[in-house]
Amino acid sequence: MPHTIFDLDQLASAPVLDQLAEGIIVADVRGAIRYVNNAARDMHGVADLHVEPEDYADRYHLFTVEGDPHPFEDLALARAVRGEEVFDVPWIIRRPDGTEIWAVGSAKPLLGEAGEQIGAVLTIRDMTETMHARNELRESEETVRAFFETAGVYTAVIDVEEDDFKLVMGNQRMATAFGLETLCGQSGRAIVGDEFSEWIMQGFRRAQASAEPTIVEYPWKTDGVRRWFVATITPMRNSAKRVFLASLDITSRKEMERDLETALQTKDALLHEVNHRVKNSLQIITSLLKLQERMGDDVLARHLREARSRVETVARVHERLYDTSAHDRVEIVGYLEDLLTNVVQSIGHAEGDVRYAFEHAGERVELGVEYSVPLALIVVEMAMNSAKYAFPAGEKGTVTLSTRVEADHLTLTIEDDGVGIDSTRRAPDGTGLGMRIVQALSAQLHADGGYVPTENGTAFRLVMPLPKGAEPAS
Repeated sequence: MPHTIFDLDQLASAPVLDQLAEGIIVADVRGAIRYVNNAARDMHGVADLHVEPEDYADRYHLFTVEGDPHPFEDLALARAVRGEEVFDVPWIIRRPDGTEIWAVGSAKPLLGEAGEQIGAVLTIRDMTETMHARNELRESEETVRAFFETAGVYTAVIDVEEDDFKLVMGNQRMATAFGLETLCGQSGRAIVGDEFSEWIMQGFRRAQASAEPTIVEYPWKTDGVRRWFVATITPMRNSAKRVFLASLDITSRKEMERDLETALQTKDALLHEVNHRVKNSLQIITSLLKLQERMGDDVLARHLREARSRVETVARVHERLYDTSAHDRVEIVGYLEDLLTNVVQSIGHAEGDVRYAFEHAGERVELGVEYSVPLALIVVEMAMNSAKYAFPAGEKGTVTLSTRVEADHLTLTIEDDGVGIDSTRRAPDGTGLGMRIVQALSAQLHADGGYVPTENGTAFRLVMPLPKGAEPAS
């Protein structure tokens, strides 16, 4: 019902209207403005009176929400002057200082005591902050949607039900993947089938139970092509059943992984065959050297035996590589023990009745061929050296190889209980071919090696930094 008032002048002069937060503008029956309260004055930046309806828009700088000059006949107050009731109509006020106010107003006719129209009243609310917040939210939503529509991410909001999941909303990419025009609450079970639904719902429930993002990989057929995806499922706040799903197409990565696995399998097969052939070739050479030993004199036989020990040391590495799945690295401690108790002992038997012992402390480590072969050759050279010089005239004795792995280095000690270093027979630093080989190999390994004092016999110690990537043996 229109508001009935008996005295328009009394209404326009009521001081209580200036205390209101809402703007109030009162017009007479012709539409001329008779009163503007303080709130309306602040919103407009002006408070001119006796303005006719056709001048409202120009005098008060009123514009439509699209930014066009507002037609006076569509203004809420002008419509109320014509007898209409208008509710919550928006428009823009552009104040003289250039700032803009988003206004929402309602207007009604004012009736006199006899029911005749004596004017109209307009109430205005300043909605600028609300509209700015809405605009910012809308822009943010548009930005986020633009990102998810163009970033190659498949996104969806899912409601996880007891036996089903609902596709609440999502980007176009995800809708297309499901074969839909848009996601708007469809049943996931109806779209993907019972078997796949159970599988994917397990991922949803894991995410809900952990309250943290859960990552799963899954195959999916989209655009007629079978693809692989990785999805992050994130529980949404303030909802017991809603989750956010973001997926990336990782088909290319899966194909690369498959190609890499095939290449690794091929490499392993090739290395396996190479190690086998190298081992066989070196064994042929050691057999020929052993045959030649029997045909020469003692001096030649000794030199051939030393050469055979070096060849057999390398052959033993490839035999180890052939027998393991790694094909490119050796568990060095076990390998050195094998060398000492088999290769050195079998080749060095002619140097006397010598026993070989092995000791180890610390972890066992795997080393690549580039470290294993030089270490093995050093052990063989020094062990053979002890067997040659420590026990003259066929004396009995023991050559002990001690290994220790500590932190980032490996320590080798080759010690005998023989006669010790005799300066008339061999110099501590060594001058023969064997010692020159040891020195060259030590430099190659960046290791420090040399004789160390001992109460009985002779001891040679080598300290080698372990290379990066050396792993404990499993």
